[in-house]
Amino acid sequence: MNKTTVSKMILGAVLLLFTACTQDELAEQGNTLPDGEFPLQIGSVSITAESSEEPWTRVTEKPDGSGSVFQGGERIGVRIGDNEETGIYIIKVDDAGNVTVSPDKPVYWKNTQTAEVTAWYPAEASSVNLGSQYRNGTMTYVLHGTGTGGYQSPVTLSFTHQLAKVRVVAKGTAQVRDISIWNVPMICYIEEGKITGQDNSTGIIPMLPVEREGIGTCWEANVGPGVEIKSFNIENTETVSQIYDLNTPVTTQAGALHTITWTVNNKGTTTIDLSNGDYTINGDGTYYFSGTGNHAIRVTGGSPNIYLEDAQISVSDGNAIDITGGNPTIHIKGNDNEVSSSDGAGIYVAEGYSVTITSDDKTANSITLTGKGGAGIGGYLSSGQHSACGNIIIQNVTVIASSSYSLGMQGYNPGIGGSGNAACGKISITNAIVYAYGSNGPNQGSPAIGAGLDDSMNPGSVPTIQIETSDIYAHRGNYADYIGQSGDRNNSRGDFQFGQEGYCRSSNVYCYTGSSDTLDKTVTYDASGNGTEQSQ
Repeated sequence: MNKTTVSKMILGAVLLLFTACTQDELAEQGNTLPDGEFPLQIGSVSITAESSEEPWTRVTEKPDGSGSVFQGGERIGVRIGDNEETGIYIIKVDDAGNVTVSPDKPVYWKNTQTAEVTAWYPAEASSVNLGSQYRNGTMTYVLHGTGTGGYQSPVTLSFTHQLAKVRVVAKGTAQVRDISIWNVPMICYIEEGKITGQDNSTGIIPMLPVEREGIGTCWEANVGPGVEIKSFNIENTETVSQIYDLNTPVTTQAGALHTITWTVNNKGTTTIDLSNGDYTINGDGTYYFSGTGNHAIRVTGGSPNIYLEDAQISVSDGNAIDITGGNPTIHIKGNDNEVSSSDGAGIYVAEGYSVTITSDDKTANSITLTGKGGAGIGGYLSSGQHSACGNIIIQNVTVIASSSYSLGMQGYNPGIGGSGNAACGKISITNAIVYAYGSNGPNQGSPAIGAGLDDSMNPGSVPTIQIETSDIYAHRGNYADYIGQSGDRNNSRGDFQFGQEGYCRSSNVYCYTGSSDTLDKTVTYDASGNGTEQSQ
């Protein structure tokens, strides 16, 4: 062996010994990393609720107020473990909703050990003013987040809300303009996303009006945790301002959604009571019903305004809403309204009179009307005779109207229209969404909208039907028109008849047979009333 070979072997052994010593030394030192070479990487962020009826809020709100997302542009403070250095990171959201986080002032890993990462929003504030939410047009948020990770991979941060959300839902006949939370702390002091205290002085927190899916307009504001809320100031469009006190004060919790519902009626509104018997209206005025009832509303005269909001009226004998005189307007509020009879019409209006069913938003307000031995809206069978009905006007509202047949009912009725072979007045549907179901038998049936049929297969005459700027989902009974005339096995129909002076304009009619969801055809009517069947 020559000297050169020996020298290389000695050098290799020395290098191996040196490497082993270096690894042992790094292990003893906790694997310290070079300063400023391994910045914190944040892979994703999310906001979760701590304790609430639903996941509740965001730095920007989802349409239904049920989710938590960042809007983009938020500056969050960040710290690794017990290190004193804090960084600033910026959240970005692209058009597709993808969230990324980039450093404005990065922080760096000091060693290779796993550590908890703390984050907070807002990044640099020491206090928040909750009274400025209405003025700023957005709610105030305080978030505290944590995540665990190391220097080799991005960290996931999960944030929780440190404030509480208060939501007020206003029911009733009054159009509410402003709502404020009364006499609560307005200033919260914060440190790294934690509430450290609240100002002892109290004030008024104006709430923001917002639109929530499934609710409509409501009012929301974020307040500090542990606050006792006793009162609200509510102002309606008549500029009537009133303090409303809670029967039981609400103590707020961080991350919780507190929903409070008020019934606010205009002056002069009478509340309908169906707890002990039928309620009779015999003149003008404003009336309001919400809740459940097993008795009828009877109108015998006048032109009253009747408001139904989350109303559940179900009667077993006679018509649920019985209009034998007068011309009432029924205002629908909310999507939880059901009016039904198991022995009559959902709504009956006598010949020579009219009923108007309306709302301020056809997509936010609906009513389900069910008749048996009568139409959902229209005529009914009484003392073995079918009663003629008056005019039916449906405007800017969603209506689901149906009639069902059973032995002994002696006739077939449409969802909307006449009963048996009795006459029906004008049916006018404008800017509405209507689901109508005619009654159905094995050998006969009635249309979704139009005339009825008695047990001797004598049809009523087709009323004047005028439909404009509406979507109609027409479920006919066997052998009947979709809209128009009843039919039987000897007189099979299946088309549209709108009666004398009737028409369908700027509307879509979706055609079905029975309760099936299988579409038979779709007919679109132009502004001149010309119908074109669409290809399926």
